[in-house]
Amino acid sequence: MRWLADTFPELRPRLDSDQIRAVMRVGINLRWFAVAYAGLAGLLSPRAPQFLTEEILVAVLYNGLVMGTLKRTPDRALPSLALATTVIDQLFCFTFLGLYNVLPGGHQVAAYVPAMIEAVALFGLAGAVLSSGFFFAALVLVQSAGAALGRGAFDGVGVFGTTMIVILIGACLAGVNQALSRSTDDSAREASSVATLLPGSWPELSGREQEVLRLVAQGCSNAVIATRLGVSERTIKATLERLLTRLKARNRAEAVAAASRLRLL
Repeated sequence: MRWLADTFPELRPRLDSDQIRAVMRVGINLRWFAVAYAGLAGLLSPRAPQFLTEEILVAVLYNGLVMGTLKRTPDRALPSLALATTVIDQLFCFTFLGLYNVLPGGHQVAAYVPAMIEAVALFGLAGAVLSSGFFFAALVLVQSAGAALGRGAFDGVGVFGTTMIVILIGACLAGVNQALSRSTDDSAREASSVATLLPGSWPELSGREQEVLRLVAQGCSNAVIATRLGVSERTIKATLERLLTRLKARNRAEAVAAASRLRLL
């Protein structure tokens, strides 16, 4: 899978190593649930789908292999492992649809959603594109093979409709993922700006500086502050310049915001 990641740089997880491992562990648990569900469905069905037992056996072996590999894989190799399992899971979910006689009508698409969720969680928009593209290519292949073998005509309208459902699901998942990622990034940047002033290095403001900062927060001008404190505007200006430097702020608004975050007001 390394060549695929090298060809498409977008297919590299945007998560850190701990997050990748956490997502993959969720995938492992979901596969065990899917295996149990498929087995129960086969037992309760009047006529078990062909090759269901074989796929369940392969899924058990595959999931066990992923569990063992994940434990031994170093952090630097996690992106390749994540991409490999994502691609294989798309195949497994689509094969499951095939065992239950997947139809272009779209009512069985729900079984493909877990694979798409995994792809989007790891790769964002690129994962949605990968998953949707895989589904479309596989569905066209299956329909073409069925038509060639005389099992029915190629249903182009059905293929289009079903694929559009999958694309819509992928777009929704990718949009939510992007929104959450942007919110996390903004929070991280805000935390980083506060972290530039560690607790041990927080500025200890003098009484005069605290008074000036409080009046600045109230929206007072330099002239008003000077009048209230009985000093010259030049003194107020010099005090403000010291405050901006000590709070690592570029203007009065940033100084007030930094002071609020540091609980200096």
